[in-house]
Amino acid sequence: MTVFQNTSEDTREQARGAPALTAEELQAIFDRSGFDLENHPAHIVRRVHQRAGVHFQQIMATENLSPTQFAVLATILKHGAVSQSRLSRLTAMDPSTGTVVVRKLIKQGLVQRDSSPRDGRLSIVSLTEAGKRFTAERLGRSVDVGRALLSELSDEEQTQLLGLLKRLYADEGIPELASEVTTRRTA
Repeated sequence: MTVFQNTSEDTREQARGAPALTAEELQAIFDRSGFDLENHPAHIVRRVHQRAGVHFQQIMATENLSPTQFAVLATILKHGAVSQSRLSRLTAMDPSTGTVVVRKLIKQGLVQRDSSPRDGRLSIVSLTEAGKRFTAERLGRSVDVGRALLSELSDEEQTQLLGLLKRLYADEGIPELASEVTTRRTA
């Protein structure tokens, strides 16, 4: 994936000395581009993500807890104490986001972070007793969030949609995710 780092500089450089585009020219460029916001995959995914967030807040009925934070809690509950870097990989978060999320959960008393006894450079994140109870009590509600989000689809459509979405992230360089998708494709 290419990322444009100096887009505004590049755009200004190209625009210097160029005649202003008329409204008709802009409309023609837009029409030729084929851009359609309502059918753009990124826009659709964003809208579904917004809807998932609404379902999460309604069903979980928990203030100060985001879906991302709950994903971290559930991941630690499943895997046990885990290094912060592995936790970021397991939850598909960049390390800086993972650090921010863990800090918030520490402030809430749900997780603790300690140095690894084997390698002092590693931070090990684990659930506190309160975090274990909090997460265990909400796992079923989190499943309900997923059910509510997909409720307008048949079981077959749900399976198909989830399979297709997983294919889109299968090659993003996260071995745990890629192997999970590959396993399900061959099963």
